Amino acid sequence: MKKTIAILSAAVVGASIAGAEELSISSTFAWESDYIFRGVQFAEEFYAPAIDISYGGYYAGIWAALPVDHQYDNEVDFYAGYGFGLNESVSADVGFTYYTFPDAQDDFFDSDTNTFEIYGGLSFETEFSPAIYAFYDFDLEALTLEASGGHSIAVSEEAAVDMSVYLGYVDPDGGSDYFYYGASAAYVYAFSDTASASFGLNYYGAEEDLMGENFKMDTSNKVTLSLSFTAGF
Repeated sequence: MKKTIAILSAAVVGASIAGAEELSISSTFAWESDYIFRGVQFAEEFYAPAIDISYGGYYAGIWAALPVDHQYDNEVDFYAGYGFGLNESVSADVGFTYYTFPDAQDDFFDSDTNTFEIYGGLSFETEFSPAIYAFYDFDLEALTLEASGGHSIAVSEEAAVDMSVYLGYVDPDGGSDYFYYGASAAYVYAFSDTASASFGLNYYGAEEDLMGENFKMDTSNKVTLSLSFTAGF
């Protein structure tokens, strides 16, 4: 799972249970064949453990990207937010993410590589679950807009196929703006009310040469595989 997906998943959960004063804790361990964020490949094969906590409409979590190839830096992100219903069909969500790169500094919370981002969005309770989000990174001075949608098809009482699509736009202060896009399909099997596993196929794309000649990350279109296991407490 990509961290954007993890954040939006937590946001949807937070919004859907707003007003239900109940503590929920879940952990996820995932693997994906490439690490791609907002259309840009930052690493190849990686593991992605995560922990999420929610209470009412509040939620917080930790997400990590741990590349198998150690030539790439590890990443650990912290996020928190609040989801609430505006009416029966529209939910709002606000929060922040703190991106950290522990391999790139001596002081875990003091590095020029760390960045702080806020976000806000709306999700709509319809068949295809459309959502619109805006993100702003204060350190990178980058604005990101993203629209997404998804649909789940039940296969059996225990299994479903989850599908999603998204389109995003990034406008960084120090570089060229660009569009990115993607889609995914995952087979999800629930072992119980609190444990599930999934196998997914993901497609990522972005405009070529999106950051100029000095930007060395790979921006070619990619198809990746992903596996994940989630357990709640």
